[in-house]
Amino acid sequence: MLKKYTFSVCLAAMLSISTSNAEEFAPYHPGAFSGFWIKQPVLNIHQLSSITEGRSRNELWSDDYWARYAGGLAYRYASPGFWINPKKPKPNDWKIPSEYILKKMPAAKMVRANRTHMLSPAEKYDLLVGDVGSPNNPKQPGYTLTRAFLSEITAKTQPWEGSCDGWAFAAMNEKPPVKAVTVKNVAGQEILFYPSDIRALLTLLYSDYKIASFGSDCYDKKPAMDGAGRAIDPGCRDTNPGIFHAVLVNQLGIGKRGFTMDTDYSAETWNYPVKSYKLQYYNPQTNKSYVDPRHSIVSKENYTRDRYAAHRSDRVASIVGVNVQLEYQIEALPLTAAKLDKSYERTFTNGYRYDLELDVDGNIIGGEWDRESQRNHPDLLSFVATSYINKSPYDRQIRGNTLPQILRSIKPQFVTETSAKRRPLYKVIKALAAMSQ
Repeated sequence: MLKKYTFSVCLAAMLSISTSNAEEFAPYHPGAFSGFWIKQPVLNIHQLSSITEGRSRNELWSDDYWARYAGGLAYRYASPGFWINPKKPKPNDWKIPSEYILKKMPAAKMVRANRTHMLSPAEKYDLLVGDVGSPNNPKQPGYTLTRAFLSEITAKTQPWEGSCDGWAFAAMNEKPPVKAVTVKNVAGQEILFYPSDIRALLTLLYSDYKIASFGSDCYDKKPAMDGAGRAIDPGCRDTNPGIFHAVLVNQLGIGKRGFTMDTDYSAETWNYPVKSYKLQYYNPQTNKSYVDPRHSIVSKENYTRDRYAAHRSDRVASIVGVNVQLEYQIEALPLTAAKLDKSYERTFTNGYRYDLELDVDGNIIGGEWDRESQRNHPDLLSFVATSYINKSPYDRQIRGNTLPQILRSIKPQFVTETSAKRRPLYKVIKALAAMSQ
């Protein structure tokens, strides 16, 4: 089961959630597993015992999160022209990107000065699809996609807001753009797209989608904790460790597919594509680690030092601890490089510690984050496939297989109506990406 979401912040939303004092994950929406392409999730700890590591078969890649406060995809990373310090904001900072990009140094001026290569990804897209406006008609200023990004900046824009959700989903599904490409628009103007430009446009392409996800949103910057170290607000307890473990092992260990994880448990949202994991089971009573979880399981009655005993369901028969090392792709600043090699791609490895609650048959029915992971654990787990992207009606009307054919098939209204909603034309972006791979 999937829901439609259009996001312009570094965000992905939950599909469904149910919480209780015991927080078994059985009530969570069953359709979310199928949305992850997990047809029959394996939840029995004895069947999962040998799957202690996993890796995505796809090659993931890095990109910027295209901070909204700087203009998003309208930001000219090759020649910014202005500087905003998000750590020391000034009252009128939010006006600076629009004033500079649209008034002081507009794209048309950059093109006349033969500085097209220094335009932003959004401006290059506008130029490519012929959305340059009419100099004699102020009601048709052109550069609709660029203006759409700049119009989103307000005095309340937060430094963490951007497009990391789109990047994470694109990095899971698309081959990495690595080569610069020079193309011509219908008017014959040459436009140089760096790999970072094309990665940005793929990020935008994957920013409107149907999504499957587990978890809940926390809107508190500093969630209050109880004496056991658990968040008092159920929404800030985020993804239950049982769900996290089930998705991790089924998606990466068995399916060899990545997924996206919001790494911030509080109000901010930072989505990253998960690349690989390695885990080890431990006995929570003795803290001794074992490769085989059967040697790590302790009955609820014998778990005398259980910090979370009051929160365990009556269905819990035994408990097993888990230490996991999770590797995920992280951001990289955009570069004016003709080619991006492997050294550009960046990853980070983080450790999580939690326990799994098992029923009498050894099925995972819930869990608790260890105290050291209560403020360092995933918020939302999400998955978006290429088929989940929301396309506009105009995408179906575009003909051609090569970029020149595609561009000649585009009508002005295709561009202005989709770009105003911050949507690129699917076939244009896919053609650019294919040329850059």
